[in-house]
Amino acid sequence: MEKFELFTLKIFNTWDPVENKNFWEAIIEIPDNYSLFDFHLYIQKITEFENDHLFEFYAGKNERNRKLIFSEDSGYPYDGGEYSNILLKDIYPLKGLKLYYLFDFGDNWVFEIHKLRNKAIPKSGVKYPRIVSKSGDKLNQYIDFEDDLDDFKIIDEDN
Repeated sequence: MEKFELFTLKIFNTWDPVENKNFWEAIIEIPDNYSLFDFHLYIQKITEFENDHLFEFYAGKNERNRKLIFSEDSGYPYDGGEYSNILLKDIYPLKGLKLYYLFDFGDNWVFEIHKLRNKAIPKSGVKYPRIVSKSGDKLNQYIDFEDDLDDFKIIDEDN
């Protein structure tokens, strides 16, 4: 079994482009030898998104400030490109910058990622990465149009 250290990361959406709300976060423990592509796939899993759009990781003082771009090319849903070769342990520490994950360049799902100071020790028999805690409302990648139709009245123009 390959030796690794665990990072404790807090991931939260900066806003919800579908429902215009801002309350979802997860604290995870993840091996430091995970690639950014593996991390992308894990975020897709815990948000229950469909992994059907391009993505990118970058670092900056805020989500609009792209001071450090990890790849000139976007990652594809099933081909991480350069992101497959960039490990979490290679990007930390980020000295004054925050890590951001942008998914779906149309809807612009932006997640801010903070490395917490807690030093987690890998436990025998535990599968990593894993969710330590999760709070907030489930994110909906797409609007459920059938539910929205129930909110509209059908107007009978003949009466």
